[in-house]
This record gives sequence, structure tokens and C-alpha cells, in this order.
Amino acid sequence: MNKDVDIIHRLLDGELSEEEKRDILSKIDSDPVLKNELKEIEKTIHIAKNSDRLIAPASFTSDVMRRLPARKESYVKEVRDFFFKGRVLRWNMATALAVACLMIIVFAGIFQFQKKNNLVQYANTTSGESTITVRINFHAPEAKKVAIAGDFNKWKVDENILKRQDNGIWTIEIPLKPGAYNYMFVVDGKVWMTDPNAELYQDDGFGFKNSVLKVTKL
Repeated sequence: MNKDVDIIHRLLDGELSEEEKRDILSKIDSDPVLKNELKEIEKTIHIAKNSDRLIAPASFTSDVMRRLPARKESYVKEVRDFFFKGRVLRWNMATALAVACLMIIVFAGIFQFQKKNNLVQYANTTSGESTITVRINFHAPEAKKVAIAGDFNKWKVDENILKRQDNGIWTIEIPLKPGAYNYMFVVDGKVWMTDPNAELYQDDGFGFKNSVLKVTKL
């Protein structure tokens, strides 16, 4: 049926030869559906030809465009403009430089803090046997006494006592052979504390964690 309707349109548009016109008219006359379709199309064409035509004003297009909502720029374009427009780029470069300087200051502060609170190792030779002297720091400003107990001293709480320094920092230097050692701090002879600045931690089998000290050759 769609093919026949297409032929009807071609007939009305004058695209068929005389022989094709005769054939399609004959077919339409014998088919009530096609005949009704032809009448409806002819009626539509008649209404269109005889209806009053409205002429759009000269400002019609500009009025329509003015009333349309402004098109929002895509997110990608906004990001591109933010980073690559000349004026904004200069601002971004200045900001990036300031951020870089800030990061250098922050990392320098962290490094200085770690020098005060973390482990420091340096080479040492004792009785012909190579050892590494390890300086261990612990921040406990309220403590009256701080000791360190671990694998290296058979967990004795009174063998390695730290010395109090400025700002509540306690420190000790221990000569150790290269290897890994579990340890904890003992505060005021009774409170066992894990080193918050330890590189590693290991379960002690009793629900707590030992600090792990790795001593490496320099």
C-alpha cells in the first residue's frame, strides 16, 4: 500500500508518463481505498492553494533568535577557556608558582619535623664488628621517663633509657647490626606505646602492634 500511495503522490506531482498515468488511474478506480486516498490528498492540496498566506515581517527571524534562550557553553569549552585564555593563563601560572613555593615550604617543614621525630642512622664500628648507630626520637612532653624495649635488648624496660631534649623530645642512640627489630616505648615504667613515626608495624599476638625498625647498611 505504501508503494501505491507513493505513486499517487508522483501522479499529482506530474512525475508519471502518460502510460503510467492511465495504469494508476485504472487501478485507483478499481480500488476504493486508493480512490479515497486520492480524494483526501486532492482536498488537502486544494485547501493549501486557496488558503490565505501570511507574510512574515522582516524582523521575524531576528525576533525569534532574540527570544531563544542563550545556549549554555559546554563544560569542556568552559574548562578549556579557563586554562588556555591568555589572561586566565597568566593568573594560573602565577597561582601555580605560588602553590609550588608553598609545597616546598611544607615539605621542608615535614623534613625538619622528621629529623626531630624519626629515626636517624649513621655508620659506626664497634670492636671490629660493623654496626649502625640508630638515633631514635619520641615526642612525649608529659612523660617523666621514657625507655625503649625490643628484640635488640630482649624487651628489657630499664636497659635503654631515652634522654629528654627540648620541646618534649626524648632521644637515644643504639648501635645495631643491620636487620629488622620489633620495639615499643615504655613511658613512666608502665605505659607501652607504639612509635607513631615507625616505618612499619607488626602484630604482637596480643591484640597490639609493635613498631618495626629496619636497620640497613649505609
